[in-house]
Amino acid sequence: MSLGDAPPFDRPNDGWYWMATADGHRYRSKSLEGGDIVNQGSERWWDAWHRGPSGDDARPRPFRGAGPRGEPLYLRTQIVPMNGVWVTITASAPAHALVKPLRDAMVPIVLSMLALGLLLGGATVLQLRVGLRPLARMTKDLENVRAGRAESIGGYQPRELRGLVSELNSLIAQNAEGIKRARGHVSNLGHALNTPLAALALSFSNSGKAADRDRFALVNEMQERIRHHLGRARAAALHGASHVSTSVGPHVKDLKDVLLKVHADRRLVVTTDIPETLAVACELQDLDEMLGNILDNAFKWAHSAIAVTGRLQDQHVVLEIEDDGSGIASEKLDEVMKAGRRLDETIPGNGFGLSITRELAELYGGFLILGRSRSGGLKATVGLPASVAGVGL
Repeated sequence: MSLGDAPPFDRPNDGWYWMATADGHRYRSKSLEGGDIVNQGSERWWDAWHRGPSGDDARPRPFRGAGPRGEPLYLRTQIVPMNGVWVTITASAPAHALVKPLRDAMVPIVLSMLALGLLLGGATVLQLRVGLRPLARMTKDLENVRAGRAESIGGYQPRELRGLVSELNSLIAQNAEGIKRARGHVSNLGHALNTPLAALALSFSNSGKAADRDRFALVNEMQERIRHHLGRARAAALHGASHVSTSVGPHVKDLKDVLLKVHADRRLVVTTDIPETLAVACELQDLDEMLGNILDNAFKWAHSAIAVTGRLQDQHVVLEIEDDGSGIASEKLDEVMKAGRRLDETIPGNGFGLSITRELAELYGGFLILGRSRSGGLKATVGLPASVAGVGL
């Protein structure tokens, strides 16, 4: 049986249907054309509700369903009493009629949410980069202080960091002042000891007595030992001097020029191969003392040629000084490194140069190794920590 239907329930097979069942009789919309609506149930808690009366709760319930041709439908089913008979009324709508508007509404919403999320994410990243930039700048300033390129953290600082920067600068200044005082005490001690010893040496040097000559040699030895141990104390006061940067090439050149003038009559040939960027974390005076001792030794013993090379190796600057002299026997290399030991008394010297150089290098975290050069002479290899600042002063 079909009743008069208003649009859209009068359009055949378009998904807009209704069907009523009462006491074994079935009534359909014109659009069903005699077919039936198939209720496929629901996964919700009221899944079995359509099997019987609903009692006092007569609200329509949602279900899934299919039309006469199997097309997916959304159903609303209600069971109502009529003249003492329970009537089940089911109305349907095509699934696409509801899904498409929902999809059309959700697409711009989802796109808008994605755009908003990207905008908020970009704004967060930008805020973090801008907000953390002062910390990155302060880190760079600290690296410059540690490397010896700056004495304190300067420049404009945000209000939140000014207290921290002030305390760091105070700590840096206090540390520098402590090192300065320690080195000053060492220097004063050196002057206090060397002055009377120099006076004694002068008085003994003008005497012709044999006993005074022995005393003169003893005073000279005391002066060398004081110089040796004061050099150690000076290096220890620096705590490794990681904040110092000293360029190697210019100082090797200066020492070479001076020694060539001293030994001008011997016509020695000196070659150097040291990169301009090579720099060590070492005080200028200590570097000059170490290089001076080794180069002076090479100039004394070389026959005709000296070669000086430098390279960066495993965070160390390695300097090699080779001469073509007679060299030192391998079994005597350890002995010559001891303070005051000399293997040849015919050459002027005091025997402290190599020992002082080794101890200074070790106090900086470096080393001194003696061996045989390619030309048969002595090769002295000095390793000192490389400067993190690159080229120094």
